[in-house]
Amino acid sequence: MSKPLSISPALLNRAAMGNPAAQFELAEIYMESDDEEYVQLAEEWALKAAQLGHVEAMYWLGEGYAVYAKDILEEDPEEAKTYFEHAHRWLEQAVKHQHPAAIFELANFYRRGDVVEKDVAKSIEMLEQAAKLGEVQAMRDLVAIYEHGLGVDIDEDKADFWAEKANTAEDSAE
Repeated sequence: MSKPLSISPALLNRAAMGNPAAQFELAEIYMESDDEEYVQLAEEWALKAAQLGHVEAMYWLGEGYAVYAKDILEEDPEEAKTYFEHAHRWLEQAVKHQHPAAIFELANFYRRGDVVEKDVAKSIEMLEQAAKLGEVQAMRDLVAIYEHGLGVDIDEDKADFWAEKANTAEDSAE
């Protein structure tokens, strides 16, 4: 095993007692390691937090499963499908709580047709929802979609609108 992680007994105790914020914090600490055993512990603690309603843990699991599914897609399509299904389930849970990045990720599922029926219109609708909640990458994607007519008619006014929103959001983040 790699070098031991620095985890306070108080944090471990809070996590063990069922505190979802502590469970998710523990998951993030474990994820900082490349050690396979720690990565597994990270997933276990994130699952506990998500099952107790921790929205960021739901998104984190969904995004992590999606990344893993894309990584293994070519070598093991069946296992990738299973992980896309896990990702979809957790992203949907986070979307119920209006999590902007989860909405953005799920929009990409509909754009690509990952374990859902490909639905470009629904994807664009979800991108707009995420963008309205402040997700800058969704704004940038909408600029490209409306500029180039990707699944919609070209609409320079909408492209300009989202470009301006994205620039404003990025400027205020700096």
